[in-house]
Amino acid sequence: MLRCIIVDDESGAVEILTRYVKRTQDLELVESFRDSIEALTFLAGHEVDLVFMDIDMPNLDGMHLSELIRDKDLQVIFCTAYSEYAVESYEKEAIDYLLKPIAYERFSKAVNKAQKARPNKNKITGKLFIKSGPRIYQVDIEKILYVEKKGHYVVFHTSGEQRLSRMNMRDLLSTLPSENFVRVHRSFVVAVDKIDTIEKQMVMIHKRRIPIGESYRDDFFKRIQYSGN
Repeated sequence: MLRCIIVDDESGAVEILTRYVKRTQDLELVESFRDSIEALTFLAGHEVDLVFMDIDMPNLDGMHLSELIRDKDLQVIFCTAYSEYAVESYEKEAIDYLLKPIAYERFSKAVNKAQKARPNKNKITGKLFIKSGPRIYQVDIEKILYVEKKGHYVVFHTSGEQRLSRMNMRDLLSTLPSENFVRVHRSFVVAVDKIDTIEKQMVMIHKRRIPIGESYRDDFFKRIQYSGN
């Protein structure tokens, strides 16, 4: 999920971008601003992943604003009616440059670029921070055996403990490295290298029998490699 803000002094442009964000999966609109200085103040105290930013704005234009937030861990997509800023926008390391009026298809392509360019910190470090109740725990991804869905929560099972966290399966799957984990059932995601045995209807991990759902069976057996007849 990319958390984003909109910065544009034109109310009509803000309305269009807001509709586009709400229409796009894995985008969350945190705030919108018609004043770039207010946006700068907000960014000084809040973390976001993506900024949709106009260029020609009073007091502080988009180019200068992008320079002031350059040290923050976020991406910028410029949204402007002026094509002459294109070269300079890429010098500012913007992820994309959208010319108004912006079609949704073009907006969607820019978002896809931002999603692909976004680093996955959990996959790089091998650590996962899980909020469980009032506390946040650090879990070594390599120690996760499987994850089980229970209502609005998921349970992370490791060799030594369990952690319960409020999370949906979509967010869970986007967090875990896909090369190491596979979904075998609507309620279970398992670590491939922790599987002890496999039968037609289930897998065994640390003496726990985990069912293989009918709709996940073909993809699961394509993922694993085995020898013999």
